[in-house]
Amino acid sequence: MPNLDMLTKGAIEEILHGEVFVVDGESGNTPEISQVTPKTIWCNGCFDIIHAGHIDMLKYARGLGQRLVVGIDTDYRVRESKGVNRPINNFNLRKKVLESIRYVDQVVGFETDQQLLDAIKASGADTIVVGQEYEGRVKGSELVKSVVLFPRLYNLSTTKIINR
Repeated sequence: MPNLDMLTKGAIEEILHGEVFVVDGESGNTPEISQVTPKTIWCNGCFDIIHAGHIDMLKYARGLGQRLVVGIDTDYRVRESKGVNRPINNFNLRKKVLESIRYVDQVVGFETDQQLLDAIKASGADTIVVGQEYEGRVKGSELVKSVVLFPRLYNLSTTKIINR
């Protein structure tokens, strides 16, 4: 069972306003990137309408490691979980937006739970970062060392935005 970390909003705000980097404990120097084993972080979701909460979660997740891989649901999977009127933006558009975000290193799609698990394994992720609303139901948690639950910020969700 991986370590499950719940972050407070205050801790998130402090992290988001600071810079995260690796420091060599003995000399106090930042090692060359070639001396650091890249730590991979995984996030996944629909990312149908990108909002500030998504950006803050991706920024935080990237700060935990040297590589952030984002998995996104195919259009079929979004329709199955969110309803026939979703997604608002198709897979290729959602992927393009995510790839343009500087915190994201790679974007991969998945249509089934097995494809999701295979993608997490293939990424070599050490940690999964997900919204706290997924507590207790994080797919792939058994494949990583830790799961971080990111609190909802700004009271934003894609569903709330669509229903305005």
